[in-house]
Amino acid sequence: MYVIPQAAVIVLINHITTLICIVLSIVVFIVAFQVKHRSRRIRYFLSCIAICLGGLMFQIADYVTYAYVIYSLVIPMFTLYFIETERDEGQNWDGFFWMFLQTLVSVIVMMMIVYGRGGYLISAAFTAQNVVLIVMLLISSKNLVEIVGFLLATMFPIFAALSGMIYYDLRLQGSGLSMMLLIVFFGYQSDMERELLDKQVELSENKVSLLMEQIHPHFIYNALQQIALLSDEDATAVKPAILNFSQYLRKNFEALTNEKMIPFTQEMEHVDAYVKLSKILPSRNFEIEKNFELTDFRIPALTVQPLVENAIYYGIGMSEEGDVIRIETKEEGGFILVKVIDDGHGKQTELATQKKHKSVGTANVKTRLKILCDGEMSLNKSEEGTEAVIKIPYERARL
Repeated sequence: MYVIPQAAVIVLINHITTLICIVLSIVVFIVAFQVKHRSRRIRYFLSCIAICLGGLMFQIADYVTYAYVIYSLVIPMFTLYFIETERDEGQNWDGFFWMFLQTLVSVIVMMMIVYGRGGYLISAAFTAQNVVLIVMLLISSKNLVEIVGFLLATMFPIFAALSGMIYYDLRLQGSGLSMMLLIVFFGYQSDMERELLDKQVELSENKVSLLMEQIHPHFIYNALQQIALLSDEDATAVKPAILNFSQYLRKNFEALTNEKMIPFTQEMEHVDAYVKLSKILPSRNFEIEKNFELTDFRIPALTVQPLVENAIYYGIGMSEEGDVIRIETKEEGGFILVKVIDDGHGKQTELATQKKHKSVGTANVKTRLKILCDGEMSLNKSEEGTEAVIKIPYERARL
């Protein structure tokens, strides 16, 4: 009876597992690359896959030394991915110590490979890399499900490294790393689906409160009453006022069903309609100044208009010469900034105004920005007035 030599079996296992993992890695890379909005976290993951895939390619071509040098870079890159994952979950730590430790172990692995140390020591060094990763996971993560998932994933490269310590010619390190990344990616996809569902629920709840805050009964009654008075004073002004009022209401209701970003110019049409409508009301002596460095970007609906409304209610006063509200756009540091600035003349009348009007809540603006584009909104108050700043990542806002 013919018995297949052990060496031939090991070579066959090496080639089959490497080919399977090359195919799986390519599929995962393509799927991950198609994610529309690639955060830093997903970019680190793509780098892990690309590095691992490069090592597998060298291994299948029988350049084992180059393959193992490349494999030694996967865990440090994966450490960056893990650090970014923790940051996304609100843990503010830089992970410098862990990155330094993983880099040091990687250098040791490379030196062993380059200087031709035995397969046992190389496998032991790879095992140390994974042990450091597990220790970092147990110390840093507070999410039990995440801990279990990462532990399950890291078992594959550890098993591969231990196998290499027993059978020197068994080269499963690349396969173990690719399986780890595959499991992590499925977990990432599951997290993304759950996060998307949570965002949809939050956005639906936000729509109701948005409607309640945006459609002010007092404003509607006063606008209709003023339009009625216009019919006696200036009949030609009635039609434009009604059209502006209609557009104002239509844009508010459209925002309740719009879960996508809209062009900035479209949001400004809503702002213009609201401003024109506001000017027909008594004690509304103000001007809008626009300074746009760019307009070809997208923004969530009903984000600029509420800030302009706040500026009109609380930022302008009763000065005869009139007040000024400035709207500015600019690109800065990979973000698009939209600023609404008032001159602060309304500070003395703020308390009186609050008795007549409910403040347009900025919480809804912040929620819509966060859900739809990972944007932020901040208010900066000073003696000169109030500056409301919308900050949106450029890659999410571009048309």
